[in-house]
Amino acid sequence: MGQSTTCSKIEHSGIWITSTAACSSRSYATLLDTANLLRKSNAGSGFKTPTKRFWEKANVKTTNDGHQINLDIRPVRTSTGHPLIVPHNKTTLAHLIVQEWATLPSLQIKPQSLPLTSLAARAIDIAKSEDVKAAKEAIVKTLLPYLDTDTMLIFAPSEEYNGALRKEQEESYRPIIAWAEEQFFHGEKLNYSDGDKGLRGNMQSDTIKANATDWAKSLDVWQLTAFERAVLGGKSYLGGMKLVNQEISTSDLAEAVTLEVLYQMKRWGEVEDSHDVDWADLRRQIGSAAVLIITD
Repeated sequence: MGQSTTCSKIEHSGIWITSTAACSSRSYATLLDTANLLRKSNAGSGFKTPTKRFWEKANVKTTNDGHQINLDIRPVRTSTGHPLIVPHNKTTLAHLIVQEWATLPSLQIKPQSLPLTSLAARAIDIAKSEDVKAAKEAIVKTLLPYLDTDTMLIFAPSEEYNGALRKEQEESYRPIIAWAEEQFFHGEKLNYSDGDKGLRGNMQSDTIKANATDWAKSLDVWQLTAFERAVLGGKSYLGGMKLVNQEISTSDLAEAVTLEVLYQMKRWGEVEDSHDVDWADLRRQIGSAAVLIITD
């Protein structure tokens, strides 16, 4: 695992977070980027406080169990009825969840309006399940196929876009592939799909799959929930590993997993209310996953 990320006092869009340690530049950028995305996605054309809602103020109440997210005096609850309580070392997450509720544009609550709330709730429900080990194993089993179809293991033909896309993929993906091979797969080489050799399936060895499975199973429920969101959002197992280990910024990861889309947009143009919405949604998903693993 990467080192714990700690943050000091932050002010952005009305958010104040305080702890005793200094904030790394990558963590600070993640927080600002995520806060900005939350503000923009919930504001729409102009944020207006809902006129009819059953609470006046979202707040954090610190208990023996952790930081409980309340609407007035009532706790926010997960889909299975558990109070939304995040660990004591996730003060940043608690305050950003409060910010989500404070900027809701309407009472028609949707998961995309509350990405951090939904992620925290999922982690809590996993932790509170009757068989935590089985619940984690089921998630890992669902995610493992993404290693065979990983975005970062698929390289475009050299002739496409005059070779520019392949060049950028080589520069962006190769260091991450080498990092994963060294850190998690004991030097064994990952198989990748080479566009210059035609379209064909890409399968990893049983050894690599076993190592990838063991690593994912070793994650705690908060890390695993963040990993799941990153993999599903970016269609990249390697990208999820990199994010959970806090060795890539959210913006760099979002750009890496959308390289081909970005080149298609350059050639054919951007589809309004489609590409821009997808891009913002991806950054929101990756950003929320990154915030979930930040500790004080």
